[in-house]
Amino acid sequence: MGTSLFSQVAFKEYFMTPLWLETHASYISSNRNTTADQITFNAGSLKRAALLKVPLLAAGVLEDGTPLTVEITVANDVSIGQTPGSDSDIKYGVSDGNNFIGFEAVDRGNYPSWAPCSGAEAKSGNILTALKLFDKLFPLASASFYPDQFVFILKVDQPWGSCFTPHGGGFIKTVEYTKQLHLSRGLTLEVYKTDVKETVGIKHITITVMKTDG
Repeated sequence: MGTSLFSQVAFKEYFMTPLWLETHASYISSNRNTTADQITFNAGSLKRAALLKVPLLAAGVLEDGTPLTVEITVANDVSIGQTPGSDSDIKYGVSDGNNFIGFEAVDRGNYPSWAPCSGAEAKSGNILTALKLFDKLFPLASASFYPDQFVFILKVDQPWGSCFTPHGGGFIKTVEYTKQLHLSRGLTLEVYKTDVKETVGIKHITITVMKTDG
C-alpha cells in the first residue's frame, strides 16, 4: 500500500447532541422542540433562515490559508425527510462570519428532479443571501429513500467539498466553490432552511476538523 505525502491530523472534534446544541450554539432558532434524542426545527416566517450556529474555531487561532479539512456527519429524522408532502431542504456548512460554503440536502420528494445533496455558497447572516447552488438539477433515479445520515467534507483552504449519501451503493457529489473563507476570522458551523415551511429533525452532528500535516 502506498504512503500519502500528506496526512490529516485531528485538530478539533465535536459530537453535538440535541442537549449539547442547546447549551453550546451561539444562535439557535426559537421555532424548535428539543428532547434528549432530537431537536426538531419547525416552520417559520423567513426563507433561508438560520436554524443554528456553533463556533468551531475562534478568531486568531489559525492563519488564512491554513490547510484545513472539515468533515460533518449529520443524522436526521428519516420520517420527516421521507414523508410525501413534507418539506425538508436544509443547508449545512461552515462560515468565517462573512461567507458560507456547504451543501443542501433535500427531502425525498425532490429526488425525481434534484440530487440528494448539492453544493451551496452564500453570504452568511440571519438569513442566507447571494445564494449560489451547484449542479442541483442532477436527479438520481435509484434514490428511493431518504438516508438517516449525510456526510459532508469541506477542504476549506482550497476551497472544494464533497457530499456522500448511501444511494446506489454510494452517491458522491463534488463541488469547487468560488468563495474563499478567511480562517483568521474563525470558523462556525451553520445550518439554514430553504423555505419558510421547511422542517428537520436533527439527532446528532459529528464534526472533525483536521489540519494537513506535511
